[in-house]
Amino acid sequence: MHKICKMRFLVLFLLCCNFSQAQKLSRIELLDAISNDICSEITTKNIKVVNENVLGVQMIKSLMNYKEDVVFYFGKDYFINEKVMQTLGEEIGTHLGIKCPEIFLDIIDLEETTEAFNYLAVNGKLSKVQKNEFLTFTIKEPSGKTHEFLLLCSFETSYLLTDNILKINDEIEVSYYVSEIYNAKIGRYVNYNIVNYIEKK
Repeated sequence: MHKICKMRFLVLFLLCCNFSQAQKLSRIELLDAISNDICSEITTKNIKVVNENVLGVQMIKSLMNYKEDVVFYFGKDYFINEKVMQTLGEEIGTHLGIKCPEIFLDIIDLEETTEAFNYLAVNGKLSKVQKNEFLTFTIKEPSGKTHEFLLLCSFETSYLLTDNILKINDEIEVSYYVSEIYNAKIGRYVNYNIVNYIEKK
């Protein structure tokens, strides 16, 4: 009976220790844990961080995993406190820059591309999709005017096309830029509408 009591006490002690450790990370340990989660999620799932919103979604998902520790260090209203969220974002960003700086390359590339191209947008219904060497699609505006686009690079919502989620007659908004590309069949450069973002309405 005495051995059983000692065993129960030992188990209870270990559980209390584990619970205590789970409940309280140091501030640095917390930021490290959140950063590790974000780095792992982005690299494992090959998520392209093309803007701060994508990074913000991953940060919020990770914060939920350590909610009690986040509340302890940043307050229970941290999520609705703009100043606190800015501080939290900056601290996590610093850790991410050390742990996985490569995740910021897409943002840098996008910023350089944004400077180089004038982006346009158009709304309409998807009327045709063609998959040859490249994927092209056509949308028709309410006025009847049609526009053809070329999917040349991967971006945040390109899966809508590549995974066949969009259907004919779906209402979409397309962001694009115009670029000259050499057409070997006709032997000259031709202006193409290069899509860089799609939003389903």
